[in-house]
Amino acid sequence: MASFNTHITVAAVASGLLATLCLQVGFIGTGDALLLTLAGTIGGILPDIDLQHSYASRIIFSLLGMIISFLWIFSTENQLSILELWIIGLIIFAFIRYPVWMVFHKYTKHRGAIHSLLAAFVFALFTTTISYQFFAKTDFISWLIGLLVFYGFIIHLVLDEIYSVDFMNHRIKRSFGTAMKIIDTKQYIISVILIALGGVSFWFAPNSDQFLDTLSAPQTYQIIWSRMLPTDLNLIGVIK
Repeated sequence: MASFNTHITVAAVASGLLATLCLQVGFIGTGDALLLTLAGTIGGILPDIDLQHSYASRIIFSLLGMIISFLWIFSTENQLSILELWIIGLIIFAFIRYPVWMVFHKYTKHRGAIHSLLAAFVFALFTTTISYQFFAKTDFISWLIGLLVFYGFIIHLVLDEIYSVDFMNHRIKRSFGTAMKIIDTKQYIISVILIALGGVSFWFAPNSDQFLDTLSAPQTYQIIWSRMLPTDLNLIGVIK
């Protein structure tokens, strides 16, 4: 499989490019562009949260704890004191970093149910719902955040499959096919939990009409194409 550094680097670059596109065509503001880049980067390392007691796993849960803590703090209205915000933020971080981390690794194994397309959809839905219900993001932005998580997640799975092929020796490693699967039937309990989580997330998810209409509208891609290249090529010396 690809290394942790490869996963986080590729996911960050790919997410940054997509977030830049959304920013330049006017879908989002600068703050949300940074958030989308972060969402895609997290999605790119999310499948490795089931690496039991590894350095990468500790980093991922620490990052998740910090991100959720700060998102909660920044979305909270000024009804609490600074000290109260700090204390609650630390409690949220500690809860995710230690108890959640330990319980999660007790019941999962690497390249199990988490390394699947089902998990990609569920984490995307869950992120969308959390963004809307707890962090007061709009319908459209919430679905964009979920899309970026899905985007980063899929990049991770594809990279793992690519690294399962030894191109130099023209052979396929035993790990090939264990990352890009639809669902894990061996870890059926975790898969059932993922399906249940996806169902609950979908039930509480925001309205997706604006998001789907924007993605399916021909005008969207006309705008993207019109902003893709410089309008005045003389400015960059392409045309003398």
